[in-house]
Order: sequence, then structure tokens, then C-alpha cells
Amino acid sequence: MELSINCHKIQFVHKDSVFADSLILPIFQKRGFQIIENGVYDFIIDGNKYFQSLVLSIDSSGFWISQNWDFKGYSQIIKDSVFFSINQELEVRLVSIDKGVGGLPFSVGNNKYNIQIIQSKEYCRLKNSFIKIGNEITLGHYYFTAYGWKIIRMKKGKPYLRETTGEYMLRRK
Repeated sequence: MELSINCHKIQFVHKDSVFADSLILPIFQKRGFQIIENGVYDFIIDGNKYFQSLVLSIDSSGFWISQNWDFKGYSQIIKDSVFFSINQELEVRLVSIDKGVGGLPFSVGNNKYNIQIIQSKEYCRLKNSFIKIGNEITLGHYYFTAYGWKIIRMKKGKPYLRETTGEYMLRRK
């Protein structure tokens, strides 16, 4: 039986870890994690900051992101896209806000992790999140943090992290 491969993910595996690929998931764990499509991440690539960037697609050589994304009704608006090679200097910055309490963000990247693009059949893409604000329902995305996936939305070009304790505007640069 031949395995059908239908997506790509970016996998970070800690250089001091020995774990099976099946134990590395798209949530932050010190031993490793994966970057998947339609997730929002804070990237530092070749020293340049790309905070709250939406991963549009991943292929065998690299990935496309958008920093200027939003929703109008149920339609997503993408105003830019940039391609990065997997061979570039790549870091992921993780904010550490949980229940309204924030700690210092930290970055993980090439210095402590082996980074590669892998093919997979599962955990390839996140769905959009539904956000209820009063009587209105809007769409957002899931944002990769040190404490797991949080809901994020854009409002007039500014990113807002949503939690049960409230909504918090994030730093862009």
C-alpha cells in the first residue's frame, strides 16, 4: 500500500532531542513543533521581523506569508505575500500571554533546532476561528504562542489577541 502525501509542514526538532516525527505536533513543545498553513506566527527571518504573519502555503522549498491579512464578513483579504526559502535564517518568536498575564517573549530557531520541510497527511492546516463580539460574528485566525493556540483578529490593521479575560492589542514590530 502506497502512502498518499498531500501537504507540507515546517518541522522544528530540538538538536538535543531524539523523538519520533509522530510525537512532534503543531503546538509549542521544547523538543519540537510544526508550522502549518493558515496559522499566524511571529517570524524573524534573516534578522527581519514579520510579526502576526499568516502562513498562506508551504511547499518543498519554502513558504508564503502575509502580514496584511484581514476579514471582511466571511471573506479573507490578503494584501501582500512574501516567499521565504527554508534555507534562510529562521526564528519563531513566541509571546507568553495567558489569561491576561504576559511574560517576556522568546525566540527559537536555527541555533537550537533542526528545521526542515516534511510531507504529511495530517495536521496540515488550521480552520478559521469564529469570534462573537456583541451580536456580531467575525472571523479570525489561530495565533501560535508559548501557551498554545490563541485567537487573533485584525481591527483597522492592528492585531488583537482574544482570551476569556479580554482582548489585547499586540505589538507589530
